[in-house]
Amino acid sequence: MTRSPGVPAGFEPIFMVEPFTQRIGPIYSKADGVGQFKLGFLVDESHLNIERVVHGGMLSTVADQAIGINVAHANSQSNDVLTIHLSVDFISPAVLGDWIEATATLSKINGRIRFGNCELKVGERLVLKASAIFAARATQRSNSP
Repeated sequence: MTRSPGVPAGFEPIFMVEPFTQRIGPIYSKADGVGQFKLGFLVDESHLNIERVVHGGMLSTVADQAIGINVAHANSQSNDVLTIHLSVDFISPAVLGDWIEATATLSKINGRIRFGNCELKVGERLVLKASAIFAARATQRSNSP
């Protein structure tokens, strides 16, 4: 997959390849230089609901993935993590052509249970806030981004 026009410099197709992500994508990732990843996507017709704004399920999924990828790879780890809980607040709508960027902040990155938060923004405008709890599997993956 190549980068589409309108995707900011530094963002490349997400390194995590799974059937669901491929179906809803393309989703892009960018290492932020401090060991974390930002995610983003360019809103196309497939992301819209009947009201012509980005579907809440799409926004929730990207927030879940942004937190999950970051807790999985925090401290140079490479754990598989599973969502236990996701709480989402929809703040403002996003529309066709918007670039939506997800930034995660982590509050607990070690042990079996991990916590994080995420904001999705269009420019400086807040679209969504989320918090999540993840369970890390005991074994680590052999590959990392």
